[in-house]
Amino acid sequence: MVERPEAQFAADTTRQATTADLRTELGSHNLTRHLALFYRSNEAQLAATTAFLVEGLQSGHRCIYLLDVNTAADIKSALRRANIDVEQRIDAGDLVIRDAEEVYLESGFDPTKMIKTLETEANVSVEDGYDGLWLAGENSWCFHTEQSFDHVLDFEADFDAACPNLPVTALCQYDLKRFNETSAAKALRTHEQIIYRNQLCKNPFYIPPEDYRSTGSPELNAQLMLEQAYSLTSARRDINEREQRLGIVNRVLRHNIRNDLNLVRGTLKLIDEEESLSGESHQQLATAIEHAESVVEMAEKARYIQQTTGDTTVEPQQLGPHIKTAIEEATAEYSAADVQFSGANEVTVLADENLDIALREAIENGIVHQDTDSQTVVVSVSTPSEDTAQIEIQNEGAIPDVERYSLEKGEETPPEHSSGLGLWLIKWVVENAHGSIEFPDSSAGEARLQIELYRVPS
Repeated sequence: MVERPEAQFAADTTRQATTADLRTELGSHNLTRHLALFYRSNEAQLAATTAFLVEGLQSGHRCIYLLDVNTAADIKSALRRANIDVEQRIDAGDLVIRDAEEVYLESGFDPTKMIKTLETEANVSVEDGYDGLWLAGENSWCFHTEQSFDHVLDFEADFDAACPNLPVTALCQYDLKRFNETSAAKALRTHEQIIYRNQLCKNPFYIPPEDYRSTGSPELNAQLMLEQAYSLTSARRDINEREQRLGIVNRVLRHNIRNDLNLVRGTLKLIDEEESLSGESHQQLATAIEHAESVVEMAEKARYIQQTTGDTTVEPQQLGPHIKTAIEEATAEYSAADVQFSGANEVTVLADENLDIALREAIENGIVHQDTDSQTVVVSVSTPSEDTAQIEIQNEGAIPDVERYSLEKGEETPPEHSSGLGLWLIKWVVENAHGSIEFPDSSAGEARLQIELYRVPS
């Protein structure tokens, strides 16, 4: 594979993470005890390690830097540029800079002894009043030992296993110009979180220490693995930022719509009390009030749907209790309606915990869209196959074509948009459990909604 400079990889994305972004992520995320930095330039290395050390120092930890390629002067200069009083920190014992080769290889490389030494350093840091130990080491020290790199990686895996029980956060550093593809890929597998191109990434290629094997591995593409980890983290960050922005806009709009239209509705009702108005004016006001109330109700339903379809649980559940709850709540709200049930009752399906809310919405939707004084809705359950269960809600009336089109397509377009949110709530709850909804052909004057869910053996 032809290698490209790190800057060229960065140009492939629309938004590049900065050192400031990395510093923010190090301070705001729950860090694992054992991280790795992958870099292609000394500039990128110093930027990331400086961010790591600054965060460690300012969060009350003792920091140790184990250098190999860089000099103590390089590390001190980088920290001074980040406004750290290096001499004061060293004199206080907050910052220690040592030669990695002396630490790891002074008496020959002994992984067990090395882990014990790090454990002692971490515990001493706590005894000295620090919150723990932050350790950053240049792993190029391993080129000075006769041990194989697989042996060094066994140490990484053993250290990874010991880390959760230690007050330590360690950053191992890998220069991609010195470590070949296979070595870098193997190193990737021993670190749950990595730093790459100024971004803290959850590593999808991480293997827990109890499962790790340093031998018999296939050839791995480290660059591809790093780019995939970076892309996944970038996509996750973009989604989180977009959801945060949408959430803020959503809350502001709902709040303003509710408050402003409540004021409009109240004002219209006061005007409607004027006896001097004509009958036509009273009718026009009644229409305006009805529409204002409808929009307020829709804003409230939007809030309710956002809460319902947030973080939910999908698990095997009995259909019977969900249907029973949905029917009881719907008939409590619409006491004149006749909601009937037939079919299989003892069926276990994979379902969202809010299935009863979706079913109630479907039943109430069937009730309110009937132009009759005696509304009837029939709920039935069948098992068309060993793998699926089908719930059908049937009633008089019709589901508008625009509603069906929008739901079946999965989106709304400016010229064709549905008038409510109820059917969307049903769709999202059902599809969250990998189910489906559809509107089978029915006779004139009849509406049918079918929900299909996966069955689970009882």
